[in-house]
Amino acid sequence: MGAKGRAYMPMNCTTDIRKHRRPRAMRTKLGVLAVTTAALAGGVLTQTDRAEAATPGVVVDSLSVPAASNGQSKATATVHGTKTIKLQALTVAVRSADGGKYDFPGAAATTLGTRPTTYTSGSRTFPDGTYTYYVAYKFHDRWYSASPVKSFTTGSGTGAGSTATPAPTASTPSGTATQPVSPTPTSVSASTPTSNVTSSAPSPTSTSASTPTSNVTSSAPSPTSTSASTPTSSATSTTAAAPVGIPGTWNRVFSDEFNGTSLDGSKWNSNWFGCSGCVTKPVNSAEASAYSPSQVSVSDGSLHLKLIEQPTTVGGKTYPYVSGLVNSNGKAQFTYGAFEARIYAPSSGTKMANWPAFWTDGQNWPTDGEMDILEGLGGSACYHFHSDAGGPGGCASGTYSGGWHTFGAEWKQGSVTYYYDGKQVGQITSGITSAPMYLILNNGINPDHSGTNVVPADMMVDYVRVWQH
Repeated sequence: MGAKGRAYMPMNCTTDIRKHRRPRAMRTKLGVLAVTTAALAGGVLTQTDRAEAATPGVVVDSLSVPAASNGQSKATATVHGTKTIKLQALTVAVRSADGGKYDFPGAAATTLGTRPTTYTSGSRTFPDGTYTYYVAYKFHDRWYSASPVKSFTTGSGTGAGSTATPAPTASTPSGTATQPVSPTPTSVSASTPTSNVTSSAPSPTSTSASTPTSNVTSSAPSPTSTSASTPTSSATSTTAAAPVGIPGTWNRVFSDEFNGTSLDGSKWNSNWFGCSGCVTKPVNSAEASAYSPSQVSVSDGSLHLKLIEQPTTVGGKTYPYVSGLVNSNGKAQFTYGAFEARIYAPSSGTKMANWPAFWTDGQNWPTDGEMDILEGLGGSACYHFHSDAGGPGGCASGTYSGGWHTFGAEWKQGSVTYYYDGKQVGQITSGITSAPMYLILNNGINPDHSGTNVVPADMMVDYVRVWQH
């Protein structure tokens, strides 16, 4: 993203782009992870704090996670409506014991009648642990859940990857729709369907260069967990799980699981180098959105960075949009380690919409470096590393929008290796710096990307974590 004036990336994302940053107050990076599902014709997913009074009646007749095959599990649900109900999405949501989101892929639009309809999700694997799962559905742009809530355990011969052992845990009667803890189900693009809906009746993701060891520097006390129920999110935890797909032995040094009800001010700033509560200019001159703390919120276990169309004047210039951004500058910064975030990105058809980003930046750009872990460019999920030597990078093949995906990078002396959903997608070995960098996530928009822009858009982040050896 270029921390001080990120340049527009052409459709060919393999081009070596040099992002010219502005002075510190105008650093770069655009993050646009708007939430739309490709399979749902671009409808924007909007989470709410409570269900509507006139909640549609969706009755769950059966729900199960059969024994896994080759480590892959899928969910099957038989449902019907108390009347004919046209749903924007139907899926099976999954939550881990600490609130992590592991939804089955394959959210599908469908129309329920009073006769049973069977929905089968896409397949996925689960880390060892205990999970709850339930039917979630989207109606009139709001997400709801329907009882029963069941559970299964993975590992030690049970659950996904071996044998699923679901057990009902819901106390609400079947068919009563309630707002889920955080439905935000995963979905797949229309070009790669992994779900099926059948019916019995017709139904319409500064230490010096001479010291390669990992260090954390901060101008504030080390951040701590905001949730007593998830102690492994503590910034000082040494027993946390490893980053997805990145080999090695790791100690977690920073984490925000976003399980509270407001942004943790000990870890994050909610605009781009401005006073607390101030609306600030874009990070990059190519952006069309200002950044306001009003567009940053935490609810339902996720960070929300919301992009809306609202003319906003900052510094004498009016921008057509306003959006959300968070950064850890002055509160947490790191040299080397594994960096990871689980993000729900927007989609436009099968492409990533807008200009989303998860990145890190040093104090002196580009000398201190900039690591773009995820940058949505021209519809693709891309990565780069900027320094005085340039800004090499590339884009991953596949679709990384319309569902939850994990974006990570291992930064060590002389190289940065990028991992999407636990798989290596690229590596950069030139111009790698060693000065400390802070974290940034933002949800911006570039008018030049008009073919893939979607507004309004809610970039959701399940967690941000940093590990070091």
